[in-house]
Amino acid sequence: MIYSHSRLASFEQCPLKFKFRYLDLIKPKVSQSVEAFMGSMVHNTLEKLYKDVKFKKENSVEEMIGYYNKLWKEEWSDSIRIVRKEYKEENFRKMGEQYLRDYYKRYYPFTDGKIIGIEKKIMISLDKEGKYQLQGFIDRLMSTGDGEYEIHDYKTNIEVPQVEYLKKDRQLALYAIAIIEKYQDAKNVKLIWHFLSGNKEIVIEKTNEELETLRKDMIKLIDKVESEKEFKHKPSALCGWCEFRDICPEWKHLIKTEDLEPNKFLEDSGVDLVNKYVELNDKKKELVKEVDKNIELVKEAIIKFCERENVTSVNGSNYISRIWVKDVSKFPGKNDERRGELNKIIKEGNLWGELSELDTFKLSRIYDTLPPEIAKKLEGLRKMERIERIYLKKKNSR
Repeated sequence: MIYSHSRLASFEQCPLKFKFRYLDLIKPKVSQSVEAFMGSMVHNTLEKLYKDVKFKKENSVEEMIGYYNKLWKEEWSDSIRIVRKEYKEENFRKMGEQYLRDYYKRYYPFTDGKIIGIEKKIMISLDKEGKYQLQGFIDRLMSTGDGEYEIHDYKTNIEVPQVEYLKKDRQLALYAIAIIEKYQDAKNVKLIWHFLSGNKEIVIEKTNEELETLRKDMIKLIDKVESEKEFKHKPSALCGWCEFRDICPEWKHLIKTEDLEPNKFLEDSGVDLVNKYVELNDKKKELVKEVDKNIELVKEAIIKFCERENVTSVNGSNYISRIWVKDVSKFPGKNDERRGELNKIIKEGNLWGELSELDTFKLSRIYDTLPPEIAKKLEGLRKMERIERIYLKKKNSR
């Protein structure tokens, strides 16, 4: 198999999705998402724009938008999935149009550097023997002279990621490996992302050491893919956009039953089993709640018995009950609005390391040993709480 960044990313996202698409070659029953469709239309429009630039043909912004809208109308299908049901086809078309208008305004007349390739296919060799190879397509490859190359990539993501995220991104860095190998004059390669939704350009450069580390990491990933036996599904927030949900163990029963008429839905054996389980689980919760309530009542009675009789152990038929009662300090928990004040005092008292992320239980245990000045500051955040426990021990156990 010839690998690509997208194929390997698919494996990491969900091994089963990778298997369905690239090993089993299953053709999805559902079409692409509207987000993917819009991204494709925007990419195709920018591809034409730069091809025309290469042939010294200038497009006005309205000519570019006209091409985009014509392409959208010709390619659109009602089978394209819109996951965000509160939006319509027209909303996404307008989004793509705005992306293009903003891009045109920012980069016109598109003459910064020499165009080396548009949608340029490249092969990336990860080892000298040629055993590990990837292929990819560069949206636009530019040369600005003196060995400077630029790899441009258009993104139609709704959100613009942080730079730290892009520093870990592998796709353009892999392309940089290929450019350095294929072009002898390449001294430096800039990785440039165009996030069209925010009209943002982000530029990153990679060191030779970083590229070498990436090369080794990708070889390990390919080895992992080729040694994989199970290809388990990996549920995530991205499942809603997956085209294989109708055959995925996580989703196929939901897909099968979601559009059934109410009577047919209730007749489904899986639905019936889940409903019975929920009913029994609810009954269990009520029983546990009632039992816990009774346990607390009996516990309270045992404590009062021990106090009245001045004993700490009480004999039963098969068990001996031993009680433990202590008044302990109680400090604001993680969700308490006074937690910030508590954190400040602990840090100022150089106790943060000892308490490890402010363990209030541990703090209550060492409170009596704290320096007086710190204990005084904590006093307003402290309240006393009685802890009562009962331990059961079998009579014949030691």
